[in-house]
Amino acid sequence: MRKYQVLVLAFFAVQGCSHGPTTEIDADLWIRDVAVVSVGHDRQADTSDVLVRDGRIVFVGKLTAHRVKATTTVIDGTHQFLIPGLIDSHTHLSDIPGLVGEDEPSVAAIASEARTQIPRSYLYHGFTTVIDLNSRPQAIDDWNAQSVRPQAYFCGGSPVFDGYPMSFMPKPARYQMMPYFLYDETRSAEFPEGIDPRHHTPSAVVERIHDDGGICVKTHYERGFGERRDLPIPSADLIRALADSAHARGMPVLMHANSEAAQSFAIATGIDAFAHGMWTWNDRSVTAMHTEIERIVDTTIENGISLQPTIQVLYGERDIQNPEYLDDPRLAHVLPASLLAWYRTEAGQWWRQQMLQNPFVAQLVKEGHWDELDAEPIARVSNVLRYFTNHGGALLFGSDTPSSPTFANPPGLNGRIEMDRWIAAGVSPLQLFTAATIGNARFFGIDTEIGTIETGKRADLLLLGDNPLLNVAAYDTIEYVILGGEVLDRSDLSADSGAVHLSSRTNVLTQ
Repeated sequence: MRKYQVLVLAFFAVQGCSHGPTTEIDADLWIRDVAVVSVGHDRQADTSDVLVRDGRIVFVGKLTAHRVKATTTVIDGTHQFLIPGLIDSHTHLSDIPGLVGEDEPSVAAIASEARTQIPRSYLYHGFTTVIDLNSRPQAIDDWNAQSVRPQAYFCGGSPVFDGYPMSFMPKPARYQMMPYFLYDETRSAEFPEGIDPRHHTPSAVVERIHDDGGICVKTHYERGFGERRDLPIPSADLIRALADSAHARGMPVLMHANSEAAQSFAIATGIDAFAHGMWTWNDRSVTAMHTEIERIVDTTIENGISLQPTIQVLYGERDIQNPEYLDDPRLAHVLPASLLAWYRTEAGQWWRQQMLQNPFVAQLVKEGHWDELDAEPIARVSNVLRYFTNHGGALLFGSDTPSSPTFANPPGLNGRIEMDRWIAAGVSPLQLFTAATIGNARFFGIDTEIGTIETGKRADLLLLGDNPLLNVAAYDTIEYVILGGEVLDRSDLSADSGAVHLSSRTNVLTQ
């Protein structure tokens, strides 16, 4: 890492192509002679200068004769690439991978260390913005109150009452954990006592999410899995009303929909995005695209419905059975050593052992074929993604971290590996880059703040050693994460590096 490129200068002058009086640059940060990679930036073949003041980009172009103030931080971007910070639009920020909330008291110190590191782990892999698809305002406020973290936004989770995922939460706590649930009048006799159904109509729920600061709505179509396949699902009329109410307030609606049945339902109800790829088909004997699946995907594209493939969800279920998974050196950058050590204990292996209660899983693992777990769903979702991409579908980048109690969904790294899954499925580096930057920003209505490198936008930026439009491996060459104009050395964000160091605009960053 070229750490010594960053200098704070008492005086710095550069002669440009024009003549005239030298002007002083009023900026907190100057990134000079860098290749700007941003959707809509038409001079990527040239080097540019980028100025930041008060956390905002104030200039993108080529400076001429000038000098900078003594307090300006200067980064030499020669032979490097400046891109917008990445957006992971499918996270669950209150969760620690592999550790459920009721078990936290027994490992309080480990959990505390993990919660301190998790925001930094997203930043380590370049995610400067995260969207929690099922949260509440207090949790997001607590996250954003931390000094070093990505900017968080949230969707209000709106399942039908006692449906997925509420059905996996204990009563009556589930009604506080997911306060935006929907009332279904056809099951009125089952509705919890003491709760007013009028507060859980689609319009009332959307109004509360909006007033609480949510930027989107997420609902669910899930009949269940494993031994539970009889969960209540919403009616089409209920979801249409939810979508209409959300759209009236300018809020997009996503649906947990990973099956052929769920995505067909969502198409008919006005949903804006699928929060998963289609890995469950009615005919589970096939994995190759066929006429009925193609018809659903074609209709999805025609209706302008976006797709979050979240392929890594399936690998998270599979990789927990990999006996060498915890030896992956990349984990040391995103998970504290204490948490990694706990995963190796009997208590930390609880979810792996629970999965082994399934005879099919147990047999594969016993025979050493753990890597065949979820092979068919992985093939299906990858084939759908390839078809969707090749036919012009709109992609949203999201990792679903963590998707379940598996410890194989580590923060930040999970998103980086999801990128590899997309590339393997035929997504181009440009399509991936667009989905993780301006594509996400536009869909969630935050594109006036982030998503491209333009004047007026928040200075959440990444300095890379390689061009991400040429190779996905470029995302492994992050040198600096610039967060609201503050420069963070990537190595200081690693879980094994000690405290994070924020550069000061008045101190020299030298050896």
